[in-house]
Amino acid sequence: MVNLKQYNIGVIAYHYIRPIKKSKYKNLKGMELVEFRKQLDFFKKSYNVLNFEEFNEIISGRINFPKKPSVILTFDDGYSDHYNYVFPELIKKKIKGIFYPPTMVIENKLILDVNKLHFILEKETNRDLIISEIKKIYKKKYKKEVNFNHSKFKNLKSRFDDEKTTLIKRTLQYVFPQKQREFVLKKLFNKIMNVDEKEFSREIYLSRNNISEMYKSGMSFGIHGENHFWWEHLPIHKQEKELQNPINYFKKLNVGVSNISVCYPNGSYNKSTLKILKKLDISFALTTQKGPINKENVRFKYQLPRYDVNDTL
Repeated sequence: MVNLKQYNIGVIAYHYIRPIKKSKYKNLKGMELVEFRKQLDFFKKSYNVLNFEEFNEIISGRINFPKKPSVILTFDDGYSDHYNYVFPELIKKKIKGIFYPPTMVIENKLILDVNKLHFILEKETNRDLIISEIKKIYKKKYKKEVNFNHSKFKNLKSRFDDEKTTLIKRTLQYVFPQKQREFVLKKLFNKIMNVDEKEFSREIYLSRNNISEMYKSGMSFGIHGENHFWWEHLPIHKQEKELQNPINYFKKLNVGVSNISVCYPNGSYNKSTLKILKKLDISFALTTQKGPINKENVRFKYQLPRYDVNDTL
C-alpha cells in the first residue's frame, strides 16, 4: 500500500472496476469491486480524501498543503464501470472523484484502440497466437514484415505486464503509425472478439446521461483527449483539437469547464502540449510518473505524478 508522508498528496488512478470474477471478462486486468470498497475504507480512515476544488486550491497555491497526508481519486477512460459500480460507492462514502473520459466514445460509439487491445488480450491468452495474427494482418495489407525486435524494446520489463504482452503493446504503440495501428487492431478485434462494435461500445463506456447525473451529484470531469491518442506523436494542431474538442463537448453537457484538468492519455505529452495547456489556462495535468505530490514538485503543475491503483496494492 502507498505510504504517504506528512504534506504529501497521492493521486490514485483507476481504470476497470467491477465484480470481475462474476463477469464474462474474467481475464480483464482491473480491480475487483470488493477490493475497491476496502481501498475506500482505508483511504477514509488513513488520509484526507480531497475533492477537485480542494486539490486545485492546493495546486494553485491558494491554500497550504494539509499536514495530514491526502489522496484524491481519479478514474480514466470513461468506462460504464464508473457509473455502475464506482459512482454508487463514492456517494455512499461521501467521496468526490475526478473522471477522465475520452469524449469520442460517448457520442460515436466506437471502441478506442487501447480498449480493443485490452479485450483482445482478455479473450485470447495465447500471446504467440496474437503476435502471429498481427504479422499476418500486417503483411497482407502492407506487403512487409512487422518488426517485433525494435531497438526501443531492449528492456521489456513492465510494472504491470509480462514480457510478451509488453512486446505486443509497445510494437503497436511505437512501430505502427496511427493509421496502421487502427487498421491492424480493427481486423484483430473483429476476428477475436466477433462482436458488433457499437453495441460493445454501449456496454463498456459511459453515456452522456451517466456523465450529467454524476456531475450533478458532485463528481468532476477532466480532459483525457478526444480519441486517446499518443499526444507526443501528434503535430501541434492535432494536439489542440484533442484538448479543445472535449472542452466544447463538456460545455454542451453543462459540465463545468471554468476550472478543468488534464490527464495525459498513455502518459504522453511533449513541450508543445505544455504550451497549449498554458494557453488554454488548464488548472493542472497528471502524468503516469509514479510518486506523491509535495511542496517541491507542485510547481510543475502540468507534470504532476500519480499512482496507478496497482501501485497501491
